[in-house]
Amino acid sequence: MSAAGCDVTSYGAVDAGQPALCVKELSKRREGNADDGEYLFYDVGFELHEGEVLVVRGPSGVGKTTLLRCIAQLTPHEAGICVLGGAGGPQSPADMGVPQWRADVMYVPQRPAQMPGSPLDLVEHVNSFAVQRARHHYDPIEIAEDWGVSSDLWDKKWAELSGGEQQRIALAIALSCEPRVLLLDEPTSALDPQTTLLVEEVLAARTCIWITHDDAQEARVATRSLTLHTNATHDIA
Repeated sequence: MSAAGCDVTSYGAVDAGQPALCVKELSKRREGNADDGEYLFYDVGFELHEGEVLVVRGPSGVGKTTLLRCIAQLTPHEAGICVLGGAGGPQSPADMGVPQWRADVMYVPQRPAQMPGSPLDLVEHVNSFAVQRARHHYDPIEIAEDWGVSSDLWDKKWAELSGGEQQRIALAIALSCEPRVLLLDEPTSALDPQTTLLVEEVLAARTCIWITHDDAQEARVATRSLTLHTNATHDIA
């Protein structure tokens, strides 16, 4: 399938059932170009089914991170819609409310923001949100232990942690919240090869949109790939 904004490539049979997430005609203008018609990306569309990993590729500056942030309703976009499938039928962010949408379609940045306090403080803060209180949560400490993060690190200040420790802890917190779709911005960029494989094993079993610049990683985890181009076109395969 191709459109005016991207190309998507499939690496196997695609589930013909109801998609977990559907993105249609998503378009975003470049910052500072609201009126001159210049788009960062244009008319991006795809369906993501349960258990799929859609890898997003493209050169720096083409809008990969912005695309994920638009899907998460963290960055406004000029056109297009995003809907989640479910037993009650498709629902948009307006139908669900943006806080609920962000709980179900969770964006995990490449580098967690430098936050005050410790990771345990963040867990307590996240679990206090109204949209999280009614959800089942797993123990993020147990998730991260499988990735080599010792339990004592959760009491340290964020600034005292290495980039790799911060990245694994942020991923574990996101997983513990049981989102329906994970939006992952280079989630293993700060990790060594062995730990990367451990994290991939867990994440590849989830429903994800995953930014990577690593061809080998794409080959390991992707069920499909979406390539954004500098001319605002895209390929999905």
